[in-house]
Amino acid sequence: MERQDEQQSKVVDAKFKGELLHKLDDLRKSNFLCDTTVRAEGQDFAAHRHVLSAASDYFRALFSSEFQVNENQSNVVELNDMKSAIIAEVLQFIYTGETNISSSNAQDLVVASDYLIIPSLKSNAAQFLSESLNASNFLALESFASKYNCDSLWQAAIKYKCQHFVAFVKSEDFLSLGFEQVKQLICEDELNVAEEEQVYGAVVAWVKHDLSTRECCLPELLSCLRLFSMSKYSLRNILNTEELITKSLICTTILTNGLDFFLFPDRFLSTSLKHRTSIEKEEHVVIVTGGEGNEGQCQEADCLVLATKKWYSLPDIPRSCLSEESIAYVSAVCGGFLYGMDGKTTRVSCFNPNDNSWTAKKTKLSSHTGSTLISYKEELYLIGGKYYNEEYDEVVTGEVHKYIPVCNEWFQLASLETVRFGHCAVVLDDLIYVITGSDGETCLKSVEIYNPRTDQWRKGTSLANIRKSAAATIACGKIFVVGGFSHISEATFEPTCEVFDPCSNQWSLVSSPKVSRAECGIVSVDDIVYLFGGEDEEEFLDSVECFDVKRDEWKEVDASLPRVRTRAQACLLKLPKKFISDGNRYI
Repeated sequence: MERQDEQQSKVVDAKFKGELLHKLDDLRKSNFLCDTTVRAEGQDFAAHRHVLSAASDYFRALFSSEFQVNENQSNVVELNDMKSAIIAEVLQFIYTGETNISSSNAQDLVVASDYLIIPSLKSNAAQFLSESLNASNFLALESFASKYNCDSLWQAAIKYKCQHFVAFVKSEDFLSLGFEQVKQLICEDELNVAEEEQVYGAVVAWVKHDLSTRECCLPELLSCLRLFSMSKYSLRNILNTEELITKSLICTTILTNGLDFFLFPDRFLSTSLKHRTSIEKEEHVVIVTGGEGNEGQCQEADCLVLATKKWYSLPDIPRSCLSEESIAYVSAVCGGFLYGMDGKTTRVSCFNPNDNSWTAKKTKLSSHTGSTLISYKEELYLIGGKYYNEEYDEVVTGEVHKYIPVCNEWFQLASLETVRFGHCAVVLDDLIYVITGSDGETCLKSVEIYNPRTDQWRKGTSLANIRKSAAATIACGKIFVVGGFSHISEATFEPTCEVFDPCSNQWSLVSSPKVSRAECGIVSVDDIVYLFGGEDEEEFLDSVECFDVKRDEWKEVDASLPRVRTRAQACLLKLPKKFISDGNRYI
């Protein structure tokens, strides 16, 4: 006869546990079987060593054989620095799990439980203090929490201070803070302010309160401000009127550099500029445009919010800016706007993130298949490509044109030394690097470098591997070139990733992506490089990969494109949050 497995069920009787604890406390109060005495302010409390040891690591160490002390030998534990009323509450908590916490004893209970090492009691008392924070006690409780390592209370006090920042900075308490305290405060993301100018005003007020000793602190405090959140008019007004700034070259330089956020916003797209939570109205997003999908040319503009890894739809590119059959759409961000060009039209598409709309601009120049469009100092550079002449012969060009959006005009510049298409281009240290591609007969590994100030080209250091239709971006001050085709026939793929260090003027190999791909979009944010779509040997792709530069590690991102795309263009842009809603989110 087979033996059936015995079924078991664990029963927890809360009522029995509660009754047992209270009976144990009754034994303590009646001094039944007690074997030690706790003394405070001359008052004795009978207790049981085993119960105290189970509840407190302090008592456990005291009563253990390895830590014999005089109190242990005399069976009396003297806690002379603690109030008898507090010890009574501590013992009640040890025996029953219950205690009476009030505004008059909460801090004493934290001190006692910290000394006696009773974490749960300390946590409960600290929680009571957190809930009693107000304008008159939050600074004192912040200091108290720091002294006794009450992290939750300390965080609550900091949060209270941030939430009431505008009122707090008008008080004498703020003006009396030390430099490190002020610096720590103005670095907080959670400051509840309507505009960054309020933080600047608080800094100036603090410095002027004790000008002779604090003026030297001003440059470091100014460096902690989110100048990109201030208006350019405020920055200019400060530079013109605030004597503290105008008489200091360091302070003037800091504020002047702050204006670069407005003069050259594209420089900072690859850096996460974090606004205060209370005034953050924009999202750092990647916008993917152009290219070809399974159903032909892609007119859609897809938007990825990097913070959440969620995709949203934006208005489609105007049909008038796209030719019927061309999939050679190139794009770049200039002056905070996204510009794009199709290979066979003479219209420039422009996406305005402020009103979430596209416009079409008629121009006198069209791009070519396989050209690049790149932004530098509020101007766009259209480089190389190929086209068909009147005899339908394929012509690869090295022509370079500059587009000035504000006047909608093109200007021809010095041509590349080597004609090429399917290349990639980046801006590094005020120079434009044009990398690899094809001259129409073979794939290239050469690099040309353009100086916009002199309108001259020179040869750069060649890559280790030839590649066409690769992707390139800047991260950590270096150029990263990924993937591409390794043969003019586009039958084989180059799987590697190469990095150029301008300090050594050398290319080197780093880890290769998980998927060998060409014709993909690419962006970088901080130390992370992202690849979007493209194609491999079998199909068009919708996958997204990212490369952690510091770890030299690739991994797949759990945020696939809403559709497969090859020859996709990926650009970083700041988009108002109001245009990102569940109504246009891809599920």
